[in-house]
Amino acid sequence: MTRWRPVVAGHDRGRYGFAVGWSVAGLVPTVAPALTGRPVVALVALPFVLLWQVVLWRTVLVGVYVGAGGIKIRSVARTRVVPWPRVDRVWTGQADGYDAWQIWVTTREPQRHLPTPIWRRGSQSFHFNRIVLPADQFSAVLAALEPRQLGAV
Repeated sequence: MTRWRPVVAGHDRGRYGFAVGWSVAGLVPTVAPALTGRPVVALVALPFVLLWQVVLWRTVLVGVYVGAGGIKIRSVARTRVVPWPRVDRVWTGQADGYDAWQIWVTTREPQRHLPTPIWRRGSQSFHFNRIVLPADQFSAVLAALEPRQLGAV
């Protein structure tokens, strides 16, 4: 099994603390009714609590990860793994529908341009599905993602 490491280091500690707090708070709608003798209410709340947990943790784990298996691009809605032999290039370009720059991964066979959630600071829009970095960190992450720099990890 491939071990994945985040390309953007150091941003996770605060996100994990936030998620653990809200994860515990999200259990209240299920646990409180069960403890007060209303198990039916707890069962009705259970699907919403599970959905809350999934969305919360998917949001926290948004990012780009690298490992021996390639590049893993995680967003709230999906996770894509691009094996190193299929990585054609990593580049920066205009974000779809926004006045901002983001990092893209281009694959070969078939050629596709995959957006990553790593954006350069400057966009005025807020979104849970991205990591916004200052220009110097953005450039460092872009350089670190180059396949020849990683040497296929």
